[in-house]
Amino acid sequence: MKRRINKKGFTLIELLAVIIILAILMTLAITAMSGYIRGARKDTFVTTAQQYANAVRLSFVNGEYDASLMPARGQCLAVSIKSVALESGSHESPFGQAFSNLSYVIILNDTKTGQDKYEYFVQMTDAAGNGFGVLQESTLDGDLVVEKDAASQTNYASSFAKGKSIKLYKATSNTTFTAYTRSTCTLSGVIS
Repeated sequence: MKRRINKKGFTLIELLAVIIILAILMTLAITAMSGYIRGARKDTFVTTAQQYANAVRLSFVNGEYDASLMPARGQCLAVSIKSVALESGSHESPFGQAFSNLSYVIILNDTKTGQDKYEYFVQMTDAAGNGFGVLQESTLDGDLVVEKDAASQTNYASSFAKGKSIKLYKATSNTTFTAYTRSTCTLSGVIS
């Protein structure tokens, strides 16, 4: 008895159906991955901002800034992140852009009575407009990072100069912010 071997294989329609299904699955996977990558960049942006704030905090506590610049009660000192050295040595955002000249760590002397109490705020943007306006460092969240349009936010400070008053904000959730308890402060100095 002879056996017949079927040499037919797949039809063109079957192959096209498999290719279309694979294309749909790849599209879904790429879309999901790009969302994860964007979220990771935003979270890294916040982590970088916190690293700059910690570096400024350490320099401030160690007395590395000129005593004449120290903020009195209700005043702020703005420190450009370009004047701060991190261990990574990079002044580039997770979006692959250089940080803008309007990226600062702001030290607020929030003392009402007694010993000085300092709060730290950060405004960070890059050359492409990614980032966030003035926000309290301890309330930062990746969802507050705006892509390509940070300067349009109400909490964005367009300039930093000695004697200028800036508005202060804190995050109230991972996507919203409101005015800080002391809504404004006057800059006692700016370290560029």
